[in-house]
Amino acid sequence: MTDDEVQQWIGKPVRVTLTDARIIAGTLHAEDGHGYKHYTVVSDPIKKGDDKVKLLIHGAALITDIEDASDDAAAVE
Repeated sequence: MTDDEVQQWIGKPVRVTLTDARIIAGTLHAEDGHGYKHYTVVSDPIKKGDDKVKLLIHGAALITDIEDASDDAAAVE
């Protein structure tokens, strides 16, 4: 995907498919990286009391698909 395609999903609960076929659900965040954007998907902890799970994605090119996950309580930050 491109930064323009990903931009509309920033701050929203999403289900992201990566180029390596991993799928992660959570709230999508973005910040400028080293010549490209860094995207972070933040979701609920795996075990109650643990820290939230964060996955850093180095650029939109590593994302193949984004879907709305507002119906997934674990994806809503």
